[in-house]
Amino acid sequence: MKCVICKHGNTVEGTTTVTLEKDGSTIVFKNVPALVCDNCGEAYVTDAISRKLLESAREIVKSGAEVDVRHFESAA
Repeated sequence: MKCVICKHGNTVEGTTTVTLEKDGSTIVFKNVPALVCDNCGEAYVTDAISRKLLESAREIVKSGAEVDVRHFESAA
């Protein structure tokens, strides 16, 4: 797909880091599968991956963690 940010690059399969913040908690997921623009580096995650990230983040916030860093594979 064409990148909607830079309008020049095309996306290729890769990984990205996603940072989520909620209720004073910061959660970082590394190695998240994404389509990444080969020109500007903008990353796009699928709806299914987004749902998994949000589900995991909810559980992490419930546990009371203020800061949490995980590899996506072990968090899903």
